Amino acid sequence: MSAKLLLGKPCVDSMREKILIEVKSLDCRLKLCTVGFNEPRWEQYSVSLSKSAVNYGFECENIVADEGISADDFCNVVKSACARSDVGGVILQQPLPKEYDLSLEHVAVAKDVDCLNPLSVANMYKGDSGFSPATPLAVLKLLDFYDIDLRGKNVVIVGRGNAVGKPLSLLMLRRDATVTVCHTKTVNLSSVCRGADVLVSACGAAGLITSDYVTEKSIVIDVGLSFVNGKTNGDVASEAYEKCLAVSPVPGGIGPITRACLFENLLQACKGVK
Repeated sequence: MSAKLLLGKPCVDSMREKILIEVKSLDCRLKLCTVGFNEPRWEQYSVSLSKSAVNYGFECENIVADEGISADDFCNVVKSACARSDVGGVILQQPLPKEYDLSLEHVAVAKDVDCLNPLSVANMYKGDSGFSPATPLAVLKLLDFYDIDLRGKNVVIVGRGNAVGKPLSLLMLRRDATVTVCHTKTVNLSSVCRGADVLVSACGAAGLITSDYVTEKSIVIDVGLSFVNGKTNGDVASEAYEKCLAVSPVPGGIGPITRACLFENLLQACKGVK
């Protein structure tokens, strides 16, 4: 028996239709601005955002910083982007080279559509109003679309990063899930994963989640992304697809919903401006 595929496209289509209606009704002309370096994966992502933006009624401008730019000058690039009246949301390359980490503090909270500023993270931690990071939000959107209720469920998240694992654990706790956060150093990881009703892997380790990590009742969300021999891979091995109950594929699962969530957050930023 093969697992049910939790495809991202139907969820994205539903989100896009609603966003487009609101953008047109608000006559919102603000754009998304991405700031980063000439790094291949970031370039690929920012270009994909630019192509997707028009489908949501927005524009996207990509700012590529000069190689070797000082940390102070990079912070000024970020501040300048946030100060522009035509920009509704600003996101920075993730991960940034460590010497530029301070720039995250210069992303204006009102335009922080991917929840990068430490103040935005603190607001999310406390449950205050503000934006949630796009990828964790995308996981919840996918689960909601397929009517997968998290209340009382045992959720295991493999990955403790700031971009996905940690914020997703907070958002799932708000949904009354019982959450265990693991990582590649967790002892008996496969055993812990088998105990999950919902298993989320966000390690970027191709093929990490094998059939030994799942049961016939497992719902598996693959947030991993890695490239092996030029091919895009998720964390979930093909053999797990033959055993688990349902799985989100890579590509075609969380990725397109993440982009939709960014534009949904941008819409909220535009409404805040108005």
